Amino acid sequence: MVKLLVPLLVAVMMVFVRPQSASAQELVFPRLEGWKLSQEETAYNPNNLFDVIDGAADLYLEYDFVDLHIGRYSRDTLEIKVELYKHGSAVDAFGIFSQERFADYHFIDLGVQGYLEKGALNFLSGVFYVKISTIQEGAAAQQAMLLVAKAVHKRLQQSEEWPAVLAAFPAEKKKPYSEQYVAKNFLGYSPLNRAFVGSYDDGSSFRAFAIRSEGPEEAKHILKSFIEALPKSAIKRVKSWKQEIEDPNNGSIQIVLKGNYIFGVVSTEAGRNRDTFLIEFGKKLSSLK
Repeated sequence: MVKLLVPLLVAVMMVFVRPQSASAQELVFPRLEGWKLSQEETAYNPNNLFDVIDGAADLYLEYDFVDLHIGRYSRDTLEIKVELYKHGSAVDAFGIFSQERFADYHFIDLGVQGYLEKGALNFLSGVFYVKISTIQEGAAAQQAMLLVAKAVHKRLQQSEEWPAVLAAFPAEKKKPYSEQYVAKNFLGYSPLNRAFVGSYDDGSSFRAFAIRSEGPEEAKHILKSFIEALPKSAIKRVKSWKQEIEDPNNGSIQIVLKGNYIFGVVSTEAGRNRDTFLIEFGKKLSSLK
């Protein structure tokens, strides 16, 4: 009798421990009245992200990618696809969003920031980067994407705050929608990571950047490693508070070490004095908590 019960118990246990189906999973996306919602059973993670966005997966992984859920809303002839990318922090989500955003997009008031283009609506919401798309054309399709986007944003219940460091970038002459976060290898140098960047035009174009370290000693180590990675001929001038570099790959760099921060400007124009800008930038960075 015992021998007969063992296979039966095993079969029952297999029923209860087998992976959940899509219908049994937690529903990530909100339901909308009048719309059919289908959620993909697969939740993509760092190990299988290449299966769905092969060419871009490496970039997403640099920004502490956690998981991706995909859902589809359909009604009549319309179908709206939603890709919900979750990242390890709001800064990382901003980073990947900033890499795919261009200043000439049509920006909308949604989440931290969003934009609506033909067949595509992307927005940033806390630790989430949301990408919404449709192959249908016309005003009805655009309005449907906006409807879905607002519902998804409401469901996420995320903070709508920008990364705090961005508030330190001087506003004057800064190009709109130019802020970025570069997780790794800023300017192509491995010591320079976690860099916030903004683009400016004061008669000539330049970029400002700021890297926050855990403490002054780490900041010194980062700067030392960067200097050591440069050709010796690149170091043009070392002042008491800044260094001037002519990098063969990036042009003129003026870089400052102050407390926990390494910051500076990068320009293709050599010899341009931006001390006033750097002093203001340094004061704003020092005022951050």
